[in-house]
Amino acid sequence: MRRAVAWPLAGPPVLVLVTFGVIAARLAPPAPDVALWCFGAASALLALKLLIWTASSYRAFDRPERLAAFVMACAIGMGWYSVRQWVHERQFDDLVAAQNADLQLTVDELSAEILSFLAERGRQAPPPPRAATWDQDETEITRYEIATVQQFDARFEKQVRATHDILSLLGLRDRDLDLFYAHPASPFQMQVIAMKLAKLGARIDARR
Repeated sequence: MRRAVAWPLAGPPVLVLVTFGVIAARLAPPAPDVALWCFGAASALLALKLLIWTASSYRAFDRPERLAAFVMACAIGMGWYSVRQWVHERQFDDLVAAQNADLQLTVDELSAEILSFLAERGRQAPPPPRAATWDQDETEITRYEIATVQQFDARFEKQVRATHDILSLLGLRDRDLDLFYAHPASPFQMQVIAMKLAKLGARIDARR
């Protein structure tokens, strides 16, 4: 048994297990179960080697050897705890990165939908007022803008508010977006919302 866990035999498996554990933890997405199994097996093999060495040689131990055995046992335990924390951090970071990627896609799609809505409404916009029918043309433009606001609110209000609040929680804010997002009063303000959302969405990856 003592020969079975000698360094020439125990060292390479420990190295292989640690290597595979690191690879599994660094995958995208990580494989935490595989990584923890590899690190756990390596720790168990090291602990077994230390136990057999201590049991077979304890009678000949002086104070330095006893201290060395204690330090190695602590190092194995702390190493196992540290790699568990590292693997869980890798898993958490990957989860956050995936959520941020989904949020960025959602923000980009919302911005594009608003711009597409405005383009469609723009094709239905009444012509500029003419001198002969100025009052009537002004009334048509007012109706058009009111209808555009109503359609925007029905289609985008909840999503714009929720997206603005999520971005604010991430520390991503824009003064113009804060001013217009709750209730834009014109197509121009809606366009500002779309452009500012796209700008903030592009910054999500940088804060990952």
